[in-house]
Amino acid sequence: MTEQHASRALRWALRFHPAAYRAEHGAELSAIYAEATQDAGSLVRLREALDVAGHGLRQRTGLGSDRAAGQVLAHAAPLTVAVATGGSVANLLWFFAPDGIRIPRSSSLPGVLFLANQGLMPLLWLAALAAVWTGRWSAARALVVPATVLRLAGLPLLLLSHLFASTYAGAALNVTVPLLTGAVVLAAPRDLLGPSQPQRAAIAGTTALTVALWVALLVGAYYPLTGGPLITHTLWAGAFAVALLFSRRDRLFAAGLAVALLPIALQMTASLLYPLSPAGVGALLVVLLSSAVSLLRARRRRAQVTPPSAA
Repeated sequence: MTEQHASRALRWALRFHPAAYRAEHGAELSAIYAEATQDAGSLVRLREALDVAGHGLRQRTGLGSDRAAGQVLAHAAPLTVAVATGGSVANLLWFFAPDGIRIPRSSSLPGVLFLANQGLMPLLWLAALAAVWTGRWSAARALVVPATVLRLAGLPLLLLSHLFASTYAGAALNVTVPLLTGAVVLAAPRDLLGPSQPQRAAIAGTTALTVALWVALLVGAYYPLTGGPLITHTLWAGAFAVALLFSRRDRLFAAGLAVALLPIALQMTASLLYPLSPAGVGALLVVLLSSAVSLLRARRRRAQVTPPSAA
């Protein structure tokens, strides 16, 4: 990338900031960009320009590091990578499941590509998790992008290989869930991301929770539990509800966990809602009640910290 192209990329990235912010901090951002890209290659310059553009988008959408939403996303991002990694690794267990519930084998080209997709995706997420663990967030974000693309490519490959008869709702979820997952990681404020011992413990616990829920789903498909074969789907709603109940503003970890679990909880519980099953009724009530409690707590907290207006 030439100096002219680098300058053009920076000007393009700065346009994502609000005009007032750009006028006040444009020179500072340009100096930071110049220092970060000194004697750097084209890929580093492009990455830094994208970071500047992302910072501008966060300023426009209220997701900056000085806002509560940005702080929640910073807690959610590593846990989101943990959930995606645990899910993609546990998903490999379906290849070894008993006949009748395992992922069907297919000798067609789309089927072979789908199996390759399912084998490559966990490797990308494991690499992203390792990058998060060591605090290399630029590498983690770079790995999340192709992992998300592979997840999105899985649906058309399934359809082309006739391995999955999707409904419109199922297809929409298979697109929405990976987009939400990638968006959480990419939208988190970069300056709040970094390794710490509590964060690593949270990552390990969240990964273990995700794998346990997926294993329960696999076991429930082979040995249906009381209440039907989909009863294990409600466990995702339960985990999401528990995190939501503790997700007050002074408990950013719980709020981050709720955000991290939201995409997969949405995908798992949607199948319980149409046609509505007893498990679906229970899951819906659990989520609605926990949401109501969380909302009431937030309103009470705002009422306590808001000073009364002068008469």
